[in-house]
Amino acid sequence: MCNGWFIKDGVKVVQEMQGPDGLPKGAQQVLVERGLWTRNLRLQCKPCTESSTSCCARRILSHQPDFLEQRSNLSITVEAAGHLADFYPKYHCELNFIERVWGEAKRTLRKDCHFNFQKMAEQVPATIRGVPLLHVRRYHRRAWRYIDAYSKELNGRMAEWAVQKYKGHRKVSVNIDNVVDEMEKEK
Repeated sequence: MCNGWFIKDGVKVVQEMQGPDGLPKGAQQVLVERGLWTRNLRLQCKPCTESSTSCCARRILSHQPDFLEQRSNLSITVEAAGHLADFYPKYHCELNFIERVWGEAKRTLRKDCHFNFQKMAEQVPATIRGVPLLHVRRYHRRAWRYIDAYSKELNGRMAEWAVQKYKGHRKVSVNIDNVVDEMEKEK
């Protein structure tokens, strides 16, 4: 883990993230060194509210400037090789169209499964290449409709409804209130 930093009395202090034994420091030790630890602070609370910045140790650390600017070793390595590292949000497979392509490939592969590792190793590349380009494009458009819905601040249920409703127009209604009103009318 890379060393961190924090501001104390107007001076930038570098903080080692490993102890003298070479093991990573825990969240409590990091917060104690920064003067942010309070008695009875939990590691993580259930559920964390979006507006709170000091409800638990993980939330406090996640809002520290050095933690916010920290880049992963994977992105540093990829960019050092001259490539662009672009990561999707966690647990949002509807925003990543390749998940749907892989899903179709898996369904196709399971239909003709021989339960033999050697045959599977031969079939997988051909099955992935066998997904029609038209389907890949449809999955891509669907992912962009989800991105459009979430960018208009629709929550999961509303986004799902809007993507189904407006699939012919390839975009979600501009006004959130209209989407909510239309959802209520259909109920």
